[in-house]
Amino acid sequence: MKKTKLAILTPNDIRRVGGEVKYIIELSKRLKSFDITIFSYKDDRSKRVDESEIKKILGRGRRVKIRFFNVITIPISKERIPLTLSGLHVLSNLSNFDSIYITDPSIPTIFMILSSLRVKHAKTKVIFGVHDPGFLRSKPIIQSSIRSSLLKVYRPLQKVVIFSIPNIHVLNEDDLNMLKEEGYKGRIYYIPNFLYYKKNQIHIKENKKKFIVLFGGRLAVYHKGIDLLVKIIEKVLELNKDIEFHIFGSGEDGQKLIEALNKKYPNNVKYLGFISDKQLEKEYQEASLYIMTSRIESFSLVTLEAQAHGLPVVAFNVKGPHEIIKNDFQGELIEPFKIDDFVKAILYYYDLWKRRKLSKDCKKRIVDYIFSKYSDEKIIPKLEKMLIN
Repeated sequence: MKKTKLAILTPNDIRRVGGEVKYIIELSKRLKSFDITIFSYKDDRSKRVDESEIKKILGRGRRVKIRFFNVITIPISKERIPLTLSGLHVLSNLSNFDSIYITDPSIPTIFMILSSLRVKHAKTKVIFGVHDPGFLRSKPIIQSSIRSSLLKVYRPLQKVVIFSIPNIHVLNEDDLNMLKEEGYKGRIYYIPNFLYYKKNQIHIKENKKKFIVLFGGRLAVYHKGIDLLVKIIEKVLELNKDIEFHIFGSGEDGQKLIEALNKKYPNNVKYLGFISDKQLEKEYQEASLYIMTSRIESFSLVTLEAQAHGLPVVAFNVKGPHEIIKNDFQGELIEPFKIDDFVKAILYYYDLWKRRKLSKDCKKRIVDYIFSKYSDEKIIPKLEKMLIN
């Protein structure tokens, strides 16, 4: 049986292994009826692992190729243009694929891809995957007069280019409704993220010695709410010195804040940096609660992962976490961005833990629910159907 030739364009250097890139890697591992080539632009400054490590994650014998290309980056806007020899070579070859899944939101890149396909009269199916939490935003993520002025010009251009793509994949209901309200006429695939674990791989533990609160992800101050996280932890520790916070992740403008917090509270705040999957598994098992302080998200993979290990989650009620946390037993959504209410929620879960109310059975209930909704067995067939031309 002939395999569908699928090209996937990453939003970042694949060696960075961020949330969107991890999605692409895990998706590629599961698409057995596809011949896949991942196209990644090169950014040596942001890479966390070598290409050999990525290939190891993808697994031996998989028909997944990785092709790197160079781009020109526009200052301030950070938009990428593939006007390089390697970039133009990629564009000239995309018409050879049956389907293209684009997660790179760069407007010049998308425009050049669509133009190249039109010139060649290609019958390639093109799908844009909305993984950017600020997709079609009307206000800049980081407020400034320059960014606001640029966005007034950029957003109409983005809308024209994105809306010329006949297929869009969204991860959450908010983006689905927004596209409809904006008048998008193409086909919308509403398919959420999926779990990268098998249920039989999950080992539920109950840590009776320590109440550990876990937080992880890119340490971006505004996006991930690192400034809010610092204030929350300090307020909690003013009231209770028996709680321990473990923080994993690295890079961006929030790392120094976390390092300073670690130095200020060495007995209560453990900064773990960028950790391996094996270390992460251990952290999920030892923790009793997961917290997320993001201001914006598209779906929140870490929330899904934490729930897959039975951890209740406390997060702000924003796009992403409120897509996942639907029941009281899963955790608590806090009105944005009320720090005192967030602190009370953490102390509430500490009290439950102290009274032995955060049992293995409570964790198992979360695990059962989350796998019934987001297992790869449930989600991957929908994605396969979407990606086939």
